[in-house]
Parts: sequence; C-alpha cells; structure tokens
Amino acid sequence: MQSRGPKQPQVARTTLRRLAACAALAPALALAGPSADYDALILRARAGDYEPALAMLRQQGPTASTRAIHDHIIIAGWAGKPAEAITAYERLPASAVLPADVQLAVARAYRDEQRWQDALARYREGLRRHPAQPAFAAGEIMTLADAGQFDAARAAGLKWVARQPRNPDARLALAYVHARQGQPFEALHQADLAQGLAPESPAVQREYIYALQRARMADMALERAQRRPDLFNAAQMRGFEADALAQQVRLAAMPTRSEAERFAIADRALAGYDALIPAWRQLGEAARDDVARARIDRLHALHARARMADLTQEYEALIAEGISVPRYALNDVASAYLYQRQPERARDLYRQVAADEAFDHDDPEQRLANQTGRYYALAEGEQYDETGAVTEAVQSGYAPWLYPKGQATRIPNDLKLESSQTLAAARLQADDTVAAQQHLEDMVANAPNNSGLRSDLAIVYRARELPRASEAELKMAETQSPRSLGVENGQGFTALDLQEWRQAEALSADTLARAPENLTSRRLAREWEVHNKAELRISGYRGLASDSPVNGNGDFGIDAVLYSSPIHYNWRVFGGGGYATGDFEEGRGDYRWLRTGVEWRGRDLTVEGEVSTHDYGHGVKPGVRLSAAYDLDDHWQIGGSGEIMSRDTPLRALTNDISSNRLTGYVRWRANERREWTLAVAPSRFSDGNQRWELGINGRERVYTAPHLKADLELELSSQRNTRDDAPYFNPSADFMAVPGVRLTHTLYRRYETAWEQIGTLGAGAYSQQGYGTGGVIALGYGQRYRANDVLDMGAMVTGISRPYDGVRERELRIVFDLAYRF
Repeated sequence: MQSRGPKQPQVARTTLRRLAACAALAPALALAGPSADYDALILRARAGDYEPALAMLRQQGPTASTRAIHDHIIIAGWAGKPAEAITAYERLPASAVLPADVQLAVARAYRDEQRWQDALARYREGLRRHPAQPAFAAGEIMTLADAGQFDAARAAGLKWVARQPRNPDARLALAYVHARQGQPFEALHQADLAQGLAPESPAVQREYIYALQRARMADMALERAQRRPDLFNAAQMRGFEADALAQQVRLAAMPTRSEAERFAIADRALAGYDALIPAWRQLGEAARDDVARARIDRLHALHARARMADLTQEYEALIAEGISVPRYALNDVASAYLYQRQPERARDLYRQVAADEAFDHDDPEQRLANQTGRYYALAEGEQYDETGAVTEAVQSGYAPWLYPKGQATRIPNDLKLESSQTLAAARLQADDTVAAQQHLEDMVANAPNNSGLRSDLAIVYRARELPRASEAELKMAETQSPRSLGVENGQGFTALDLQEWRQAEALSADTLARAPENLTSRRLAREWEVHNKAELRISGYRGLASDSPVNGNGDFGIDAVLYSSPIHYNWRVFGGGGYATGDFEEGRGDYRWLRTGVEWRGRDLTVEGEVSTHDYGHGVKPGVRLSAAYDLDDHWQIGGSGEIMSRDTPLRALTNDISSNRLTGYVRWRANERREWTLAVAPSRFSDGNQRWELGINGRERVYTAPHLKADLELELSSQRNTRDDAPYFNPSADFMAVPGVRLTHTLYRRYETAWEQIGTLGAGAYSQQGYGTGGVIALGYGQRYRANDVLDMGAMVTGISRPYDGVRERELRIVFDLAYRF
C-alpha cells in the first residue's frame, strides 16, 4: 500500500475541517450538564489550544459521557492525534450512531493511521447516513487513492463527476486521485475546473494553488498564494517561495538555453537565496527546516552558475552542521568536486547515489548524469579497472526510441545519443582510439546534422594526429552550429596543431570571454598560454662503459638551446651551444659549439636557419644550417636540412681535424598515432675527401594498447657507404644493420597534466660489414619520463648494446637524457 506523503493534496484536510468546524460543537454546548470549565476548555480547543481540553477528556476515562467522547474524537483529530481519536471512538458501543462531524473525524483518523479498510467503512457508512454531505464521498475516493486502489478511486471519482459535473468537491477529489498517481497535469486540469466552478471558495483556491505547485508551476503558485495570504501560514508561504526559486534553478540548468541566459537566470536565483536565507534565519527554530531546504536548493544554483568552489564549500558547511544533504543534490556536489579535479571525492558521492535502492527508479536523465560522472571520476582517478561495470550500464540502460503516450509515432531517445557519446569518450580516454573513431564515424553517418557528434569525432581525429581531418569535421559542424562552444574550442585546438596561430588566438579569446567557467575553454587558453612561453631544450649523453671505436671511452655530450617566445606569431629566435668529449687511442677529443638562429612556423611548414661556430682544437670554424619540414597532408611529410660544419660529424674525425658538410632528406608516412614509417637519406662530404651515403628506414607499429601500457613493434634498417678505407675514424666501405625490436611504455603515475612513465626496449638483429662478415646485435634499454603542468617534459634512458665493429665485438653502456621546459 502507498503511504501518504508529507506534501499530499490538501483537499482532505480542507473539506473535512470545513465541515467539522461548521457543524460543530455548538449543538453539543447547548446541551445541559457540563460545567462552565468544560465549556471553556472546549472553546479554547476550537481556538487552537488543544492540550488542556484533551487532558481533561482523558481524565474522564470509561465514565465519559457520549458527548465527551464525541468531543474527544473531534479535538484529537484537530490536534493531529489520530490514534487517540480512534481509542476514544472505540469506547463507544458498536451500535452507536454518530453525528456527521464525528463520523468524519473517525474516518479521517483511520485514514491518517493508514487503516484503509476501517476508514473506507466509516466513509461509506457516513455517505449512507448523510448523503447530502460531499465530504464522505470525497473521503472515500481519496482513501482508495491512498491505499493504492487507483482504478477504483478513479472510477468512483469519474462517476461522481458524471453525476454532479458542477460540484467542485467532485473535481477536487478526482484531482487528488491524479496527484497520488503522479499525474500532476491531470490533477491541475481538474483543480482548474473546480476553480472555475467555485472561484470564491477558499478551499478550492487553496487546492488550485497546491495543484500549480505540484505541476512545477511554482512562480504562478507563489503569485496566487501572495494574493491570498489568508489561506496559508508562514511556513507554507516559505515553501512557495523556495519552490519558485528552485524553478528558476531548473531553468538555469536547461541545456537548450545559451550560456549567457542560463547564467543570468542562475544569478537571479542566487540573489533570491542570498536575500531569503538570512531573513529566514532570523526566524529561528520555526524556519530551521526551510533554511536547510533553501541552502540545499542553492547548491543546484551554484552548479548551474559553475561556482563549483562555492558549492563544495557550502556542502561541507552543511555536513559540518549535521544537515543531511539528500541524494538528489549529491550528483551536483560530485560534479563540482570533479570540476575541481578531486575525482576520489566525486567518485565516492556518485557511488553513494548509485548504491541507493531508488537509483534504478531515478529520472533517466539524472541516472545517466550519475553514470557519466562516475565513469569520469574513475577514469580521472586512473581507476580504469573499475570502469567496465559503469560503461556496461550506460550501454544497456537506454532504449534508442521512446513511445510517448497518445502519439502514433516513436521519437528518438536523446539519452541514448548521450549515452553513446559517453561510450565513445570512454574509449578515447582509455586510449582505444580505433574503437572511438569507428563508433563516432558510425554515429555521424546516422546523424550527419548533429554538430555535437562532429565535434566529438574531431577530438578523436586530433588524438589520432589527424588535424586536417579534424578541421574538416569542424568546418561542417560550424555550418550547423557556428557559435557552439564545442565547435569553437575544437577549432582552437586544431588551429594549434596546424600552426594557425592567429586563428587559435582569436578562438581562444572568444570562448574564454563567453564561457570562462568552461573547462575546455580554460584548457584551450592554457595551451595558448604555454605556446607563448619561451622554451629551453637540453639533450645529452654519457658513456658509462664503452670500448666503442666510434664514441671512445668516457664520452660525454650535451646540447642546450633557448627559444624565445613567439614574435609576431610565426617567428622565434634561438641561441645555444654544446660540448662533447671522448678518449681515443690518439688522444682526447673536445668539441665546443655555439649557435644562433631563427625559426619560422606556419601552416604546413617549419623552417629553421642558424649560424654557428665550432671549436674542436684546430681553430674556430664557422658553420651554417638550414632545415625545413613540410606537411603534404595528415599522412605525408617531407623534410630536409643542409649543414656546413655538421654537428653530426664523428668526434674522432674532428679530433683528427676532419670536418664534414651534410645534407639530409626524408619522407615520413604516418597513418595515425599507432603506425609510422620514415625513409631518410643523408650524403656527407668529409674534409679528408671521404664521401659517405647513409640510408635509413625506421618503422613503428602499435600492437597493444591499454590505459597504462602500450606495446610497439619497431624496426630499424640502416646502411652506409664510404669512399675512403683508411680514415682515422670508423668508416666501413659498406655496411647494413637490421634491428627489429619491441618498446613497452608503462604509466607509473598520472594525474591530469602530470605523468610519470617507465620505458623498456629490446632489440635483436644483425650487422653486416663489408670485409668482416655478419654478427649479431643485441640492444637493451630502460628509461623513465616525467611530464608536469604542460611546461616540463624530461626523460633519461640507459641503453646497452653489443655489436661488432671491424669484426670485433664491442660493448657499450650509456645514458641519454633530454629536457624541454617552457617558462
């Protein structure tokens, strides 16, 4: 059976009290017998002071007169003590015939105690004995509804309305049935008809206002209640005011409105709360519950206004004061913690909401919001092993079509679309970019005019290092939603990838001005800010144990270069220098260089030119370098460089006063972030007359992807040919090396822009040198990388290799390191 809620329709108490108050005790008071004190206590009870009369009536016990028992029943009902009213009634003989007002009081007491059959029996008995009293018919119908017998209640209500279509009580009784069934608009329709029949009736006006309130027309309910303040007490008026503010908050949270309009509505609601809450606090204990309710509702307004720090601060204040925050507000609180990058606290609150038995019966929109938030809380907390159950629930929990009552055609379920977008985002966040791309491409094919789907697909393309594909999707999305934040932010990120600096700046400025609270807008602004910083790059190596004829013993090298902040968008100047040293049979080699130059970066093209000085013990020599890289499309890149006094000249050659000039050219094909191949050729001319040709092919293929582990197969093929055989540096006539390998990247720690990874490499192949045969090559490496706050990227790797040189197996162990820092 369905219990009566705390905010059930008021027709019961209004109709019954109207009859009870009017019937009255006046005839009884006219009877002879009771003392003047008795009469005075009864009069006080009629004025609202119940307890003195009840205390007197209780003292009479079994000797009480029939009149006293009747008075006891009525006053106990007034005082809200139905059990006491029933106890008094049950002292009467079973054959007792009750006056109409007493009969109503008894029936209502049974109803308040949820003794439905007893209540129905008394209402039906009253209707039989007093057919002219509408309160009995209304009471029977409402009790049937309270008992969950909706079909019977509705049938009785319709029968009464058919019999007396102009009876407002019949309309109100039927409105009550609809309200108990959760049909607020049908209830409002009946209350509106009753109001049209009896516009001056206080009881009808009261029920009409409550019907407006139940139908979530809180502003209209408040307006009408303010016209008739005599119908409601102060607590009820506070309830209407709180409902009206809550309605504004709901409007502010509606996604169909623009962000400016939503924020304006939320600001008005917050201003209302800021006025009401202090005023209600001054009322003390009488308004304590209203203050708590307003503070909880205010959490939703803060969420709609994206004042997340204020929201969590207020939530924590409520908890500290011992105020229980209901579960319907916890989704917003959890979302606020997630916004502030506290995923563990968000996760716990989302789980608290989902663990409740009522979760499966929640509004589907709220249920999906919880599931989506729970997934992101787990993912951002790097707990991917726990996300499977959530994504499965999202995938299976929402039907693709809705079948509205009264409509002949089905309509698409927006929540199914949102859940599918969540699944695609989940796959992307777990680095399953292939599945994310396929899922979204299928969705876009089925809904080509949905700009949100195209924006999501563009995000996947960027993650797959396909910025031009992303740009094309966003251009199509722009034709559909030119001012969409998602579209503009996506275009901003894509512009950065494509080196469209002016476009990136304009888009970031616009989205940040329009929605400074939007996390994606903030992220774009952060990336633009980092782009405009100066940059320091350092790279180097150190030989730990080596008998290599190429690098010598105790070899060490370092290079540092400092780039300026961008100048006029495309230009950067840079300067730096380096040092290398190593011990060889003929002595120690030392090499120092300084360089300065300019870099130009624009769409598809990066060009860098520098002048340099080189000192390797034989005087200072000038040098020049020019390099360029050009993107043909998302997959193909060509590039090359030319150097006079190349820094790639072997240190042993420089030690012997032999320098080189070098050209390089390459073609790179990149399918996506998982597959890449590069073909490079590099002719060099040494000052001793040697001419060297180098050819290399490098490839990478992803074979395993998980949120915290990646495995790539790698292949390195290289060959060189030299024209001199007697050079004082390693200079084979011809050689060839093939080393396939595997590279594992394991994420040890990740927290938003901070990540710590360990990397392991293993390669095994063969090296063949003309005149010396073929030997095996084994390479092992272990390293770590650390990235922080978008501005620091550093790493080091220890590598050991065993391979033959001139037919003799040599071993070397070295560490290489690099750092990039923006400031």
